[in-house]
Amino acid sequence: MEKEKVKRIYPGKQYKDMKFYQTEDLVKILGLTMLTIRKYLSTGRIKGAIKVGRRYYISTKNLDRFLGKE
Repeated sequence: MEKEKVKRIYPGKQYKDMKFYQTEDLVKILGLTMLTIRKYLSTGRIKGAIKVGRRYYISTKNLDRFLGKE
């Protein structure tokens, strides 16, 4: 039996038709501090974040929803 390869999400790149950002990207986009971004992500103020290990990833769709564009 062959194992399936796991598709990894690379930040700032597309996976299927979705683009993902890391917390460092959100600091630049939103103009907030890293501490504030992490607090928003951990408390759920920015919804839809995916936590992989210690890193958070957020899709363009969820970022637009947070910014009120959707």
